Amino acid sequence: MDISDKATEREEQDRDIALHQRKPEGPAATGQCLYCEDPLPPGKRWCCTACRDDWEFIQK
Repeated sequence: MDISDKATEREEQDRDIALHQRKPEGPAATGQCLYCEDPLPPGKRWCCTACRDDWEFIQK
């Protein structure tokens, strides 16, 4: 095993660790705020940080 093989092995280990430590992506966007149900543009889940924080608090 030469140095490039060791580097490749280390890179794979680091990638596996990073994938296991990442946070879940969360709920899908629905077109309205997940907390107050105000209409939103595509791809957004909350209308403001207060709604996001309240939604997260309730989920816990």
